[in-house]
Amino acid sequence: MASGSGGSAVVHSYVAVGKEATFGTYASATTAIEALSCSFTVKKNDMKLDGLFVQRGYNRRVMLGKEVTGALEQYLHPHESVLLLANALAGQVSSTAGTNSTLHSISAGNFANSIAALSFNVRKGDTLTWRYHGGRCNTMKLTANVGDPVKCSYDMVFRDATQVADDISLILSISSVTPFVFTGAEFRYGASEGAVSTESVIGFELTVNNNLKADANSRQLGTDTLAILPGTKRDIMLKVTQRFDTTTTWLRFISGTEGAVALFFSGTAIVAATTTPEYFHTMEIRLPRVQQRTGDPELKSSGDILTADLEYAVLVDNPNTTTGRDIGLTVRNSTASY
Repeated sequence: MASGSGGSAVVHSYVAVGKEATFGTYASATTAIEALSCSFTVKKNDMKLDGLFVQRGYNRRVMLGKEVTGALEQYLHPHESVLLLANALAGQVSSTAGTNSTLHSISAGNFANSIAALSFNVRKGDTLTWRYHGGRCNTMKLTANVGDPVKCSYDMVFRDATQVADDISLILSISSVTPFVFTGAEFRYGASEGAVSTESVIGFELTVNNNLKADANSRQLGTDTLAILPGTKRDIMLKVTQRFDTTTTWLRFISGTEGAVALFFSGTAIVAATTTPEYFHTMEIRLPRVQQRTGDPELKSSGDILTADLEYAVLVDNPNTTTGRDIGLTVRNSTASY
């Protein structure tokens, strides 16, 4: 059959993830991710060589370094998102079992742990499969807006990828648990991490940028793939859209007030017919030290409600200590460990 004469629908694709024991060594990726989109691709840098050989056109081309990158987007999920979020925070997961659920704590780190790199098994269409390995999240973006499920996207950088013949679709299972939606999302603010309380907002966007170093300094002679993939300065930014009805947020901004933020999500019950908080799927992202960067609202249209787009700088709470952190995350579900 001639190339391009057939066709395969994207709907037959799948995405699965697994954690690597060694950076860049493919690990069995069998945990299904119900992705909204996945743009993982391989690019080979090249160069057309200059030279004098009578004609005006180029005569030679050489292949150089390989770049394997792409974005994965999904609805924020109490089971499927945990490995991805842990990788985005370059941290590790500590699990504490309860009566009917398990609480998983994710601390931010330096990619020096058991979830320092991820492998993905991605079928594109109904027959062709790629393995992506040595994967680290460069930028994670989480958005919660009125009227929508909560979304999360991960811009990934990989060490390498291979096209293979395996098909693991028959051993994958999609979680029966629904993702988090805006009705269960809360924005909490307070003077300290232990004193946050819920404030009414229309939406928020959290961005974690690991600023991965994937240039020539992370490569070496003799191979076209990355040798290392370190994270440099982690930059975290929070944006919040809120109705502007008092000067509270303006005064926080103009006076440089420091505070703390918690982004909380509550989902479906782990145990049926219960009202006990421990038996629900929940997730909480904590930012222990923030400073507001914007304050007063813009006048956009005469038909609008007055709103302010507030930006927060996120800082380390106890610098130069082993306990200092700029972000932490806990999730409660029925999975025993990761």
